[in-house]
Amino acid sequence: MNPATPLAVLAALLAMPAAQVQAQTQTQGSDPDDSIVVTASRTGADAGVSVAGREAVARRQPATLLDILDELPGVTAFQTGGPAGGSFLTIRGGEPNFTTVLIDGVRLNDPTNSAGGAFDFTLLDPLVVERIEVAPTAASAIHGSDALSGVVQIITRNSAAAGLHPGGQGWIDSRYGGAASTSLAAGWNSGGVIAAGGHYDSGDGDPAGTLRRDQLFGHARQTVGSFRVAVIGLYATKRGTGFPEDSGGPLLAVERSPERTSGDVSLAAVSVGRDPAFKLRPSLSLAWSVQHGDSAIPAIAPGVLDGVPATTAHDRFARLEGIATLAGDIGPATLSVGGAVLREDGRSTGALDFGFPLPVTFARTRVTHSGFAEATVRGPAGLTLDGAVRYDTLQGGDGHWTGRGGLRWQVASNGPRLFAHIASGYKRPSLYALGHPLIGNPALAPETSRSIDAGVEIPLRRGQASVTVFDNRFRNLIDFDAAAFRLVNRARVGARGVEGAVSLGLGGGWSVAGALTYLSLDSATPLRGRPEWSGNLRLLWARGPWRADATLRGNSDVNDSAIPTGARITPGHLEGDTGLAYRTGDNVSVRLALRNIGDNRSWNAVGTNAPGRSVRLSLLWE
Repeated sequence: MNPATPLAVLAALLAMPAAQVQAQTQTQGSDPDDSIVVTASRTGADAGVSVAGREAVARRQPATLLDILDELPGVTAFQTGGPAGGSFLTIRGGEPNFTTVLIDGVRLNDPTNSAGGAFDFTLLDPLVVERIEVAPTAASAIHGSDALSGVVQIITRNSAAAGLHPGGQGWIDSRYGGAASTSLAAGWNSGGVIAAGGHYDSGDGDPAGTLRRDQLFGHARQTVGSFRVAVIGLYATKRGTGFPEDSGGPLLAVERSPERTSGDVSLAAVSVGRDPAFKLRPSLSLAWSVQHGDSAIPAIAPGVLDGVPATTAHDRFARLEGIATLAGDIGPATLSVGGAVLREDGRSTGALDFGFPLPVTFARTRVTHSGFAEATVRGPAGLTLDGAVRYDTLQGGDGHWTGRGGLRWQVASNGPRLFAHIASGYKRPSLYALGHPLIGNPALAPETSRSIDAGVEIPLRRGQASVTVFDNRFRNLIDFDAAAFRLVNRARVGARGVEGAVSLGLGGGWSVAGALTYLSLDSATPLRGRPEWSGNLRLLWARGPWRADATLRGNSDVNDSAIPTGARITPGHLEGDTGLAYRTGDNVSVRLALRNIGDNRSWNAVGTNAPGRSVRLSLLWE
């Protein structure tokens, strides 16, 4: 099938003004625990954050959050292989390791792994997620290093209602295993607590591999006088098998021995912040996390490209971060100033098999001190201005300034809103890039970015719409130099395009929602996994206890590469799902879904088919 034709149809369906899908633009301060949760601003600035809510998780019942993120405008997300494959997530053309990933404000990126600091989304259970927020512009002025192209904030469930609330949810798939979780929440006037546990097993139906995951999670909050205290804890572990990245997968790989991987993440965080009703609002947060990763990867036989020797790796990364802020209101302005200290410790031991084991070991520690200031000023005639500046200095090293500015103009009450943002970002080289004894380079400089966007949000009678134009520039990017056999700074990439989405009620219980993104890249070499066109369209119906939906997703051709094939173009594809749900009076929902109706077997990775058609039965009790 030529993807241009169906995608043209999809584009025509979404040619009306588009808006951010599944939710509205989100302003800060709406979350009851926003002393911990900060995505785009500490001063209430609206930075065009797009949101996927709990409804999206209930509808998709995904194995990982990549399925949910892929439905948001400007975002492409998928697994590069089977169930335990790598996580690929790009925001407006950026690399996967250009995005800061947070859970309730706690950083999750691991700079010790070979992915350069990208986060492995197979570690997290989607069933404990309340919503996901994506800020699609450089956010180093808020979060420091790593937020080169944007931020993904995962916000977990909490107990908001008084009383005791047991719950459970899960699904089983005709071909791809199942998942289950249970939770117990308790709420009272001044706080609440929730504890949850979950398990996922991909089963043995996917020839690309297997994945098993377990997770324990807890979240507590309490009001003490005028202060809010929030505590979270998480432990997640996974183990999987599959084909090595770029090996050609189950269809093309010559070496058939499986790759074996395992990993875990443990984190704890506490935050204290004054109630937003007070004019002067101090806050303090402290977060600790440890991640482990173990892999035994077989050799990849040579093909069009040179082969790769077998490797083993045992990684450990620990992070400790403290953030203190003081926010206040002065007339029409909201101001915030603060500082942060971040300590990162990473070490890796392993070996390459060249017929004899060659040890590959490194260990590095770095400490970053930061100071920042933010302001939002609400002016006359519906005009709002916001700005932020931050300085990060590496202990014993250099410093880096970043900034962000934005404006919004509410043309009329309940009328369109115009907006524009400009921001700079930077990313320090990962500990892997600095310390790897074979290809690492201690002289690597930080990668940098500049992002600009502008657009309009249009309220509709039964929905909303918006269109956003963006232009990003990434400089000093880290690349592998084969002649020098080391990592170097040299690449420059430009990414510009248009994105949007729409949500519209049609009457009679019917509604429609969708997203469409056009991306144009300026790069000396083809960039993998970034289609020129991508989008989705959903039709939903609700009446009484019944819910039904049908979804169409598609993208144009993408560049890819693998050792057996060399560089190649993977054709675009269309894929559709449909589902029917019934909710009883006991707050129990039963859903039956037909996934990948057309049995599309396109490749997200060379030689690895996408999951085929299956039937999924899910149950939700809350």
